[in-house]
Amino acid sequence: MLLLLFQSPLISPISTRTSFPLQPLTAGLRGLGVALLCLTVLLTGGWSLRPPSLPAAPAIAPSTPAGALQEVAPPLPVQQLQDRLAEHQPQLRILTPTNEAVLPAGPWELQLALDDWPLVGPGGLGIGPHLVVQVDDQPPLRLVDPGANGSASTSLQVTMAALNPGSHRLSVYAARPWGEAVKSAGGFRQIRLHRVAPNPLQIPPPGSAQLISAIPADLLTAEPVPIDWLLVDAPLQQLRDDDRHWLLRVTVNGDSFLVDRQTTLWLKGLRPGSNAVQLELLDGLGEPLNPPFNSLVQEVILAAGGGSRWQQGRLTELELDQLLGQASPAEEPAALATDAVRSDPPPEEAANPGATAPEPVPEPIPEPERDDDPAPLEPLAASLTP
Repeated sequence: MLLLLFQSPLISPISTRTSFPLQPLTAGLRGLGVALLCLTVLLTGGWSLRPPSLPAAPAIAPSTPAGALQEVAPPLPVQQLQDRLAEHQPQLRILTPTNEAVLPAGPWELQLALDDWPLVGPGGLGIGPHLVVQVDDQPPLRLVDPGANGSASTSLQVTMAALNPGSHRLSVYAARPWGEAVKSAGGFRQIRLHRVAPNPLQIPPPGSAQLISAIPADLLTAEPVPIDWLLVDAPLQQLRDDDRHWLLRVTVNGDSFLVDRQTTLWLKGLRPGSNAVQLELLDGLGEPLNPPFNSLVQEVILAAGGGSRWQQGRLTELELDQLLGQASPAEEPAALATDAVRSDPPPEEAANPGATAPEPVPEPIPEPERDDDPAPLEPLAASLTP
């Protein structure tokens, strides 16, 4: 019975030699494998539909002034004044208007409060320590108060010109007699103001890096020239070796160099007349940082010869007191007379450059009745009085 079953035409025995059509199956498996391989490569980032990226640009390094430019030490009077002002730590506040205020049309009032910083206003030796008020990139407004010697809190109220519609930056900082900004936490304040309506694209976004020029072009007439600036919300750097997140490119009359420290630079090599100075804030790779706000161009006009008192020789103690608002009223005329005699000494004093004041010569005395004659400073001081 079993034999008949295997011999039945309806059911044939399975032979181990029977061959199946393997060629289509192999081709299908090969295609599936290729598809899986392509999918794996795409998912792992092996291939990309984007063009190949270029190699990362190397970081750039600071450089020294080039061409006709030369970095020099600050003038001796500047160093003297720096030593005397080091004891002051200005604390500045903007009382009104408040940050993000929308101002009405027309002039508006700015109220400031200042502690521990003298405000000495221009005298025979020029302006002393002061405050600078700057709207956007407009020319600075320099504020002084003859009654403020830094020993007490000072309040100031200034009427400011009307603002154009849109958004603006109001920056206020303490400045030294030559216009250099005091770079301390309490010496700088900035608020954002608006007219009609805010325009966020008109000013840098809050918290982004800002470059503010503090080159005192209005106080300069001769070399050396201080190149100064303020950085607001710039990334911290130099926390470790080669940790550089920003650089400043300084270009003077076409000659450029890079710096990575926020220190005032004193330059020589500018020419009499008009000089073009450009400051550009860059990232660590040399690309513009927060453009277009951080590229500034300024004109510095120098005259032939001359220069402010802080660009000349050593200051006397009396001159230091006068520039810092510490000279008594009785000393002021003598200071003026001393300065005038020094700048244009008579022939007999030119042979003795160490003399600091024109003292009356006690001998020879041709007539005894003139022993108590007053010193010949009064006519010179009177001639300087307007």
